[in-house]
Amino acid sequence: MFFITKRGQEFFDPFKNSIRWRIKNPNTIDWEKELYLVKQVMQQITPEQIRIAKGWGTGEVSKQIIPIIYRMMETYGLASTKAARLLGFYQAAINDAFVMTWYFKYLWDVARPCQYDSNLKTVLFTPRFPGYPSAHATMAGCSEVILTHYFPQEAYRIRHLMEECAMSRLYAGVHFKVDNDEGLSLGRQIGEIVVQLIRTQNI
Repeated sequence: MFFITKRGQEFFDPFKNSIRWRIKNPNTIDWEKELYLVKQVMQQITPEQIRIAKGWGTGEVSKQIIPIIYRMMETYGLASTKAARLLGFYQAAINDAFVMTWYFKYLWDVARPCQYDSNLKTVLFTPRFPGYPSAHATMAGCSEVILTHYFPQEAYRIRHLMEECAMSRLYAGVHFKVDNDEGLSLGRQIGEIVVQLIRTQNI
């Protein structure tokens, strides 16, 4: 990882502070309630929600986010040097967010909705690895914080897009809502760590 280090079972930020991760232990979650919510969404799914699920679910999350970043860099006339730093910090942060997401996925090995109910009809194919937290949501939360730092004028639109990205996984039927909520929280925490470093270095 670039910004986060691990020693033993403990994680540290770039300032060598121990990190207390803001993500719920899955043993505290009511999974029956979560499954009921997924079933309700699948039964009442709208064409717009299907569009959102397929739009964000096609390929890597960055496939949709990177063009958004380039458009904002052009709109606000970011100098080439600052644009390069933004992209460098962003991609390194996304790397760390992926690592932490998969760390928690396999630490807890939480089942997907279709594993709780094999009759569940989903919009997209369910990935064959643990669900909690949602990687889409974690990437979205991390992206939200970093992009809002560089483009505060776009804060509302960025938050809306990233929350839509997270919710797309519920609409797809491949994640519980809590997977997305906790993924957003985890991603935002990672983004905050990176932005704190950026501010300290005055970059």
